Amino acid sequence: MEDLDEIVREFLVESHENLDQLDSDLVALEGSPESRELLSSVFRTIHTIKGTSGFLAFGKLEKLTHAGENLLVELRDGRRSMDLPTTDVLLEMVDGVRSILQAIESSSTEGDVDVAPTVERIRVVLEQRDQVEETPVPDPTPAPEAPADPTPVTEVAPPVVEPATAPEAEPAAKVKA
Repeated sequence: MEDLDEIVREFLVESHENLDQLDSDLVALEGSPESRELLSSVFRTIHTIKGTSGFLAFGKLEKLTHAGENLLVELRDGRRSMDLPTTDVLLEMVDGVRSILQAIESSSTEGDVDVAPTVERIRVVLEQRDQVEETPVPDPTPAPEAPADPTPVTEVAPPVVEPATAPEAEPAAKVKA
């Protein structure tokens, strides 16, 4: 058990150091939102925390970082660009990671930190991108106008059709029995 405690202590120290670097990387991303190097660094930090938290059975931390990692994959692979909702939810995820790490430091458990709202917001941000991609983008070039027809158009009223009347039914022939 003592070895596990030492592993957890090392995990906490490394995670805090990595989060400090992540904060710097996120600030730098504001100036260079397309930087693959910065995005890869942020991704590696979250990926490392996720992997170790899974190994140490910190389920909430793993769930939160896994959701953030999904968003970071899209950024890193160029399928999404850094925008305000993405930045906000990533910062919220980092705050959640810090809260869980503080709980682990103080009680050796993840405490009562609720990651579900942040995980849901990450899911919504991911879906918003998908919805934008699925919506067809209108062609910005206008359709060519039809050439003007020199023949004047006169409106013709449709013909009036009288409803057909059914012929009167003839009496049925009497059948002799």
